[in-house]
Amino acid sequence: MRTFGKLTCLLAILLWLQGCNERLTDATSELPIEEQIEVPGYGVDGTLEIASWNIERFPKNGQESIASVRELILDMDIDIFAVQEITDADAFDALVASLDEYDGRLGTGAANFALWPGVIYKKDMVEVISEEYLFTNDSYTFPRAPYALYMRAVENGLAFDFNLIILHLKASGGSENEARRRNAIRDLENYVDLQLQQPNVDRDFIIAGDWNDLLNDTGASNVFIPFLDDTLNYRFLTEEFAGSATEYSFIGGSFRSLLDHIMITSSVDTLYQNIEIEILKPDQSFPQYEVQVSDHRPVAARFPVF
Repeated sequence: MRTFGKLTCLLAILLWLQGCNERLTDATSELPIEEQIEVPGYGVDGTLEIASWNIERFPKNGQESIASVRELILDMDIDIFAVQEITDADAFDALVASLDEYDGRLGTGAANFALWPGVIYKKDMVEVISEEYLFTNDSYTFPRAPYALYMRAVENGLAFDFNLIILHLKASGGSENEARRRNAIRDLENYVDLQLQQPNVDRDFIIAGDWNDLLNDTGASNVFIPFLDDTLNYRFLTEEFAGSATEYSFIGGSFRSLLDHIMITSSVDTLYQNIEIEILKPDQSFPQYEVQVSDHRPVAARFPVF
């Protein structure tokens, strides 16, 4: 009888422990967001960091998304975030207001519907000198007009003036959508080419965003050919990851691909060598990332301009 009693007691303890483990696992999502999220920092002194980040239909999960994105921005410590897919202007304003070191602008003139680009930047280091929207008369080719900003970053007594263009090209597969992206890239290349020929235009261009296509497509199916063929004037920093089985920016479902890119003009490449590029992976540290934040990873670059 005493043996049976011991077995019964042991079984009860095991069941209790299992219940505790389940409750601990479930309770993880109830912890304060600053305890849930701890991702590696990217910002360092002496460089300007720029990240392209499609924050999927922000805020996709209401206040939890706002809190999660805020904590991720603080952890990554990047100077400029070129963001896409903002659906709620009030939520964007609330996010920026909660970030003491940052300011932001939302490009509501880029589209007639709430799927806007924006920029979030360290206000003591970066300023927006001017802004405009490109190709607003062609919403078929550009369903979201490129958001173009002329910016200045200052640190250690050194200044870097540059043009930042934030893109979000037509999504999805199929020949029609591919043709729309191809035409958009052709028009954008013509626009930047013309700007580079103007005597009073800064030749430093950084074009970042969700381009919604692959750099390593073969032949005529590659929509990036106008830029890829002009190696004298342009370079995709993300090209080194093209075709990689491990370095991809889109993580939605079973489809893994590199759709988010940062491209620079040769003047940036020549003046500021040793530019670094990285696909950040907050989803590996924050299991709720895809649920609360996005199906895209940030793509970030360090520019040694200071």
